[in-house]
Amino acid sequence: MSPVLERQRWLAALALAVAIPLPLTGIVSAPFLLPYVLVAGWVLATRRPLPPIPAWVENLLAPVILVAVVAAGGVRFGVLRPMAQLAVLVAAVRLPGCGQRSRSRLVGGMISLVGVAGVASSTHPTLALYLVALLIFVLVAVARLTGVELSEGGGGRGRATGWPPLRLVAGSVVVAVLIAAPLFALLPRLRSPFAAGPFGGRAVSGFREAIALHGIGDVKLSRRLVMKVTFPGVQAGHVSPDWLRLVGATMRHYRAGSWVDGRGHGERLAIRGDRTVALAAGRSVADLRRAEIVLEREGGNMFAEVGAAAIEVHGSVGVTRDPLGALRFPRGSELPISYAVDFDPARVEQPAPGNGDLELPAGSDRIRELARQAVSTARNPLAEALAVEQYLQGNFHYSLSVNAPVREDPVMWFLFRSREGHCEFFASSMVLLLRSLGIPARMQAGYAGGEPDGEGGYNVRDSHAHAWVVAYVQDRWRVFDPTPPEGRPGFLEAGGGFSLRQTWDSFESQWDRWVLTFSLSDQASIIQAGAEAAARLRPALARGAPAVVLAVALVVLVRLRRRMPAGPVKPPTGAPRITRALTVVVTRAARGGVPIDPGTTAREFSRRASAAFPSAAGTLEWLVGEHERCRYAGEAPPARAALRRAVRAIGAAIAARR
Repeated sequence: MSPVLERQRWLAALALAVAIPLPLTGIVSAPFLLPYVLVAGWVLATRRPLPPIPAWVENLLAPVILVAVVAAGGVRFGVLRPMAQLAVLVAAVRLPGCGQRSRSRLVGGMISLVGVAGVASSTHPTLALYLVALLIFVLVAVARLTGVELSEGGGGRGRATGWPPLRLVAGSVVVAVLIAAPLFALLPRLRSPFAAGPFGGRAVSGFREAIALHGIGDVKLSRRLVMKVTFPGVQAGHVSPDWLRLVGATMRHYRAGSWVDGRGHGERLAIRGDRTVALAAGRSVADLRRAEIVLEREGGNMFAEVGAAAIEVHGSVGVTRDPLGALRFPRGSELPISYAVDFDPARVEQPAPGNGDLELPAGSDRIRELARQAVSTARNPLAEALAVEQYLQGNFHYSLSVNAPVREDPVMWFLFRSREGHCEFFASSMVLLLRSLGIPARMQAGYAGGEPDGEGGYNVRDSHAHAWVVAYVQDRWRVFDPTPPEGRPGFLEAGGGFSLRQTWDSFESQWDRWVLTFSLSDQASIIQAGAEAAARLRPALARGAPAVVLAVALVVLVRLRRRMPAGPVKPPTGAPRITRALTVVVTRAARGGVPIDPGTTAREFSRRASAAFPSAAGTLEWLVGEHERCRYAGEAPPARAALRRAVRAIGAAIAARR
């Protein structure tokens, strides 16, 4: 294969390799990605070197590419998407003719930009495996292309170059990972502007969507423990599911396709020690139940039953309450946080409704029409609310695979196009449908249900994250849950044994925590911990340093002594592998007692060594013959495996005679 054709194929294969994440993340639209993939596939499959596109054609295509990028949205969705789409089109234009030495570096740079775009928009755990595989591919490609360039520069006619040693590739990958890990921990954070999703969801990755309910929890089958809840004096079998509906945030204002919960206007509660602080006035203690909660998840949200009337915090934690009753604690507080909540199981504690509880987004005529269709013949607000709840449960499907368009209102998309979504879609839709009927409504997010711990309490995990509705009907707030039964967490049986799904979810959780959300505060904590560890170890290191230096010096001297040849035998600089193999054999034979003089030829060495080690005579003759054939006839050396077998056989014969 000619050097131009081989270079062309390697670059085309690299272009396809870096494009793998692009369709999975959505960073490049299909009309841009398709021509790039087709051109790269064509360049890879062709059997002859392709000429570059004429310069005048490239000049004509340049404004067309710019217009296409601007028409696709420009920088409306951030910088990364238009840059990625521009890079793939420019690379597609430049790929023909990439085998030419003068164009290969420029095309390689454009392909690198495409790869950076794909990696920057991908945050799934499998990205690490993809990067390792891509690194191996790049190392092999660079080694081969370097050999091609050297062969080309030496006046060769495209003779096939060798592949890089497996040890070199594996060692390079290991070194790259060992260098990348501390650099990732120390370098400033770089957030991808594309890794963001609307509607309370965060695009944790282009491969999957983890729905984050306003920083409360991820709607996915994760077994990460959030809190433990017990009800003193109540047997586990007598706990109502409603007692484990724990509110973390209440949202009133739906604006621009998302909920605003007003966290910035908190009232600090005067909690001192274990004193109980009232959250609602006029509640009889006889009507209240108590829940003991141990919160083990950071994030700032405290969780309490929908009928919470009082709270008692065990310890010193600053607690604030927002205007809609949600409780929060300062980020960075020491976990776990233990507190007790006194609640009324028969009530929903919420501030009185106001005008904000009837707000509707612009263009809600279709929502009003759908609401009238859903309530049908209902004659009072309670019947209407129940009818809307049943309508959503019976006519829409629960799904975690959500692909809501960025530029479309998510509730409108859910109600009139997809008709499937997760709990936040159902709850948000019911709130707006009720408001269109004149019924004040709010959305709440938190946890619902729990997993019995076998000791009378309940473990609440990430998988219990949920969203529901509170509506003001018949002069009181009531809870409604429009999500179909298959989408409600409820009570889960205690899990036991090994589960591959749970193990993967745990790994994803750790990936999200220590890679995706690894922040400046984490860096500061690592630096501080390192400084503290160094301060503790400094006296011990000072005392043991001389002994460590002496031990290292002895080890180095011993290894050098073992490698030192017995005679004046040194491998020539840049020697081929057949010469290096013969040098190793000569060194071992010299240590075994074979006299080696500076003028000893390879034939003379073979004669002396065969006399000293008769069992290796045949192998020695073959090795010397191969050396002469390669050194003086210019033929290709034997395979590495054959040389290794010969060296081992001769070494075994020398060791046996010793």
